[in-house]
Amino acid sequence: MLQKKDLSKYLGAALTVLGVVVVSVILIFCFVKFDAIRAGAAQLVDILMPFIVGLVIAYLLSPIYNALVRNLEPWLRAVCRMKHPRGLARGLALFLSVLLVLAVVFGLLAMMIPQLFDSVANLSANLPGYLEQTGAWLDETLARFGLDISVQSYFDDMSSQFSTWLTGTLLPGLQSLVERLGTDSLVDGLFSGVVTVVNGVKNFVLGLIVSAYLLADKGRMLALAKKLLYAVAGAERGNRLLEELRKTNRIFGGFITGKLVDSLTMGILCFIGSSLLRLPYALLVSVVVGVTNIIPFFGPFLGAIPCALLILLTDPIKCVYFIIFILALQQFDGNILGPKILGNTTGVSPFGVLFSIIFFGGVFGFVGMIIGVPLFAILSSLVGELVDKWLNKKNLSRELRDYANLDYVKEDDGQTPESYIKRQDPTRK
Repeated sequence: MLQKKDLSKYLGAALTVLGVVVVSVILIFCFVKFDAIRAGAAQLVDILMPFIVGLVIAYLLSPIYNALVRNLEPWLRAVCRMKHPRGLARGLALFLSVLLVLAVVFGLLAMMIPQLFDSVANLSANLPGYLEQTGAWLDETLARFGLDISVQSYFDDMSSQFSTWLTGTLLPGLQSLVERLGTDSLVDGLFSGVVTVVNGVKNFVLGLIVSAYLLADKGRMLALAKKLLYAVAGAERGNRLLEELRKTNRIFGGFITGKLVDSLTMGILCFIGSSLLRLPYALLVSVVVGVTNIIPFFGPFLGAIPCALLILLTDPIKCVYFIIFILALQQFDGNILGPKILGNTTGVSPFGVLFSIIFFGGVFGFVGMIIGVPLFAILSSLVGELVDKWLNKKNLSRELRDYANLDYVKEDDGQTPESYIKRQDPTRK
């Protein structure tokens, strides 16, 4: 007859096998139905997009909102002689936070749209002249080095071939495609583009409203989340999970906030420098450089390359000035400004930064390139804590330096982990 102890052991083994089978079946099902699951997930994300946008806006505004509440409350108590100014302070802080978002968005649009329109109109009107000037400048530069190469003739040939391709191939091909698809298809395409823009505006407006509700009810929602966490995980695991969430918030929030401040400073410095150098499209270039600087490592290049090409078509010499200026500005940001603002908020190595941007950028696109570094830092921290926990159970050292020149580990004979870690085995030949 089975003992109760043996029954518990067999039951545990059976449940383990059953769990492995269930997980395997789920993984196989997800692999087979991957396209359907991805389509369903995309549809779900599309439905929840206003709430996702609202969460992002609320998370970014939370430090500003908290700072406003902390400063407005004593001011209302001292100046307005209010005994309980908490409610009014929160209301004013919420109003000012939402007003800040609207001011930033409309300010950027007001700066970029006229500049972008003028840039496109100027390029379309003066592109042949720009190409001719650029070709003449390149011919003169090559002649100084004794190279008898006519770049202008290549430009003329390219312009002629482009015009021939445009009028003889592209436009007839588009006309044939429109006739084949029918007028309704073209109208549907235009309508789809308009719908996309309208959906983007709708998601932003609804997201802003959602963020206002989240900020206003943040205290109660956080208390409810903690209550649920402790109800499910218990006291010990709940404390551990809560501490991990606080660490995640410190890493993620510190990086995002610091990067936004760093990018804003870079945009302002770029505008000042571009204005002093009298570069064309100074405002547009500065906004592009500042926005793309949010992306670590690749951001400066992603912003500088199209701006350099735009300036090249206007004035090749000023394009050279711009490239030199951007290189100097990025060196200042990478070695002085960035470390000063961000500090060591992530603790990710340069290789980890490169890997996280490429990997998460490939998975999540532009958003992944922004959040990749703090996300990688969080995952690395969790894995590191798990490894330390396993090493501690095996009575092994958790210090990384103890494994730098390690050749073997002496078996545990009751000594402390630090005492039996051996750098090299003197008896090994």
